[in-house]
Formats: sequence, C-alpha cells, structure tokens
Amino acid sequence: MFDQPLAVLAPDALDAVHDQGMRILEEIGVEVRHEPALALLRSAGQSVEGTRVHLDRGFVMEQVAKAPAHFTLRGRNPARAVEIGGGSLVHTPVGGSPFCSDLERGRRDGTLDAYVELTKLAHAADAIRCLQSGVTEASEIIETSRYLDLDYACLRWSDKPYVCYGTSGEKAADGVELAAIACGGREAIAQTPAIIGIVNPNSPLVWDSLMADCLMTWAAAGQPVAMTPFMLAGATAPVSLAAGLSLQVAEALSGVALAQLVRPGAPCLYGSFFSGVDMRSGGPALGMPEGVLATLAGGQLARRYDLPYRGGGGLCSGNAVDAQSAYETAMMLWATYHSGSDLVLHAAGWLEGGLTASYEKFVLDLDVLRMFERLREGVIVDAEHLAFDAIRDEGPGGMFLASPHTLEHFRDWLFLSPLFRSQAHPTWLKQGGATADVAAVAVWKRLLDSYEDPGIDAAIDEELRTFIARRKAVLDE
Repeated sequence: MFDQPLAVLAPDALDAVHDQGMRILEEIGVEVRHEPALALLRSAGQSVEGTRVHLDRGFVMEQVAKAPAHFTLRGRNPARAVEIGGGSLVHTPVGGSPFCSDLERGRRDGTLDAYVELTKLAHAADAIRCLQSGVTEASEIIETSRYLDLDYACLRWSDKPYVCYGTSGEKAADGVELAAIACGGREAIAQTPAIIGIVNPNSPLVWDSLMADCLMTWAAAGQPVAMTPFMLAGATAPVSLAAGLSLQVAEALSGVALAQLVRPGAPCLYGSFFSGVDMRSGGPALGMPEGVLATLAGGQLARRYDLPYRGGGGLCSGNAVDAQSAYETAMMLWATYHSGSDLVLHAAGWLEGGLTASYEKFVLDLDVLRMFERLREGVIVDAEHLAFDAIRDEGPGGMFLASPHTLEHFRDWLFLSPLFRSQAHPTWLKQGGATADVAAVAVWKRLLDSYEDPGIDAAIDEELRTFIARRKAVLDE
C-alpha cells in the first residue's frame, strides 16, 4: 500500500509552488550573513548586494542537479551502512531534547548517563538504523565542549551511522574529524559518508553565519547535509500552506546550491519540518492536518528535484504519554510513511514538542513503526497464503485456531505487540490494569538489557579520546 507516495499537490499546483519559490529567490532573494558564502555566490555570477543575494533560477536548478539522488551512509561498522534515497525510511531516535523522562525517575535535565542509556536503547532497536548525537543533552558537562562527548558516545556505544551534533562550523568540523578517526580517515568518509548534518535556515529567508558555516564545512568534507527550513504557518511562514511551501523551496534549494558550489556532487537532502501554530499559545501544533499535508507535499517537492527527503517523524505537542501524544504521533507517522521519506529524524521517543526524550514513548513508537512496516508489506497472495488446503480440511463450520496452517504461520503472519494486547476487562484488571505507558516501562528495560556492546578498536578509541582532550583544552580554557 506504500508503493506510490501520496500526492496532495496536483501537477499544476506543484508547478506553481516551484515557480513561486524561484520567483522568491530572484525577486526577493535571501540574506546570507557569511562572507565566504557570499564570495562563492558572487564568483558564481549571482547578484550580491551587501548580504542580500538574488539567485537566478537557472543557476539554482543547475546546481541542484549536481546533488545525487541516492547515497550510502556508512557506520563505524560498514555492515551497518544504510541507503538514503528512493523512500528508504531510515529512522533515528529523538534528538535535541534538553530533558528526558521515564515513569520511575520522572522528568529531569538530560545527563550523559541518560544520553548513553538512550543511545544504547537506539542501538538495540532494529527499527532504528541511524543514531542522533544529542538524543538528550548532557547538562552537567560544560556547554562549550559538550558536543564532543555526545558525538564520542555515539561512536563508542554504537557502530551505526549517526546524525552529528553541529550548531557552528567549529562543531561541524570537529564532528567530521571524529567520524574520520573512527571510519578510516577523511578520504574514506568523503568516498562513503559517515555522518549527516542538519542545517536550519532562519525562516524566512536568512542563512546566518552559524548555519552557513556548518553547511559549508560538511559539504566540503563530502558529508550529507539536510537543508531543513523550520516552517511554522502563521509565524515563520505565511499562514497558508502554499505560501510556506514556496518559501521552503527557496530556502532549501538555496542551501543545496551553496553546497554544490563548495563541493560539486556533495550529498544533500531536501528537508521539511513544517507545522501550524497553536494561536492560543504560539507553540508549534504538531500532528495536526497542516503538518500532515506539509510532510506529504514536501515529499512531492523532493522527488521533483530528485533529492533524498528528510521529512516526518514521531512528532507530537503533547506533554505526557497519553492519548493526545498518541494521536498526534500516529498522524505524523502516517504522513511519514506515505510521503516517501528517506531520513526520518525523531522517529521514536519525541515528547513535549521535542523538549523531552521519553523512554516509554520510545518503545511505544517502535511498536507503531513495526505496524507501519507490516503495512508496507501489503497483502501477499500466493499458494501458501491462499491456504486452500487449510480451508478444505476445516470445511464449512470449521475452526482454524488449531489448524496446522495456523500453528505453522501465526507467529510470522499475525502482528503480536508486546504492548498492545487484546484482553477481556476482568483479565486486564486481574493482571494489574496497566495502561500502555506503564506497561512500556518493562519493555524499555528489557530492550536496554538486550543491548550488546559493539566494542571499539583500542587504538581508534585512544585516538578519539586524545583528539577530544586536545580540543577541550582549547574550548574550555
């Protein structure tokens, strides 16, 4: 049922959004507050007046065409490599949360211990094929060098690829160096990237020095960059989805064009993080129809430009693991799977608008991801699934519970969730009457217990630690 992504923009509407995005770049332009980026754009023949850059649509599309439609992202263990492109649905855990929570220890500031726990949970979860550095913050570590500890923990406690921590060019450069140490050197990771960087232009239409620096640093090293405008309809974008999508096109493609000037062929992703605003609070209204439609439309736009798509996720605005969070997350994951997403940030564990990484929601989201993966399989029609012999053996009025065909296949063919059970109310009460969030405590503990340390080569580990110590001596002085 997911062979063809859903289209919410008719062909003429898709053209109109694209055309307005190009018109924005040509007539309004983008602010680029970064001198090296301005120099590159100027040398490429674009109109630069102060920090305002007007981009020619032909130039932009020529640059976008240089970015690959697919690329391989390797882990420290090459066997963990993932393909990005063609609707690959590579899931990551929640990232960027200053807080973490579970029912036993409550909501609290993120710590390095919690970060490592969540990293181990993500490593142990088969559905999570890519990690995030910064799944929660390590608030006890000095902010100037904290990112080094977080990237290191991704490398030490998992051998999957990861989204690196980067909010400045300096941090982005250190992330590249750490990945290069762990994965065979700069040349090796330029050939097969090891990390993905996320950049968010300041919507509307501003590339500040920090984001431009990150973008150019990762692109120069051949590491993929996900250009992800943070669009809030009625706040950072006009209240209409069509207008916001045209801004998204302008911002994302201007970033892709800049990356190609830095390094032709640098992998780039078209990113979408677009929701409405709850006008009662001013906060993002995640999981609402606007976010669903924007996620689906973003996928269409990414395919138009033949770029891999970063979109969707298990997003919600709810403050607790409750019905609100469940419905909002289900809406967004439905859109994620129908949009043809390739990289799915925040697929599991996102709570409170991303402020909190929730242990219980992490495992609940994993079960929803498993359901969607089952839906992707569709209905299989072959002799064994048609089961004519089983129907003949039971005959009219028969019961298939004890059928050999049922006993042989039910474990593989019927979805069995460790969390969502079909029980009679008296049985449920007799067993303690646990709600899903309470039942999830035992599940995340079992998942954490199942974690197996992938280990790390002692020489590589020593080189990583030496690099971090040297950088901290500079950063924390």
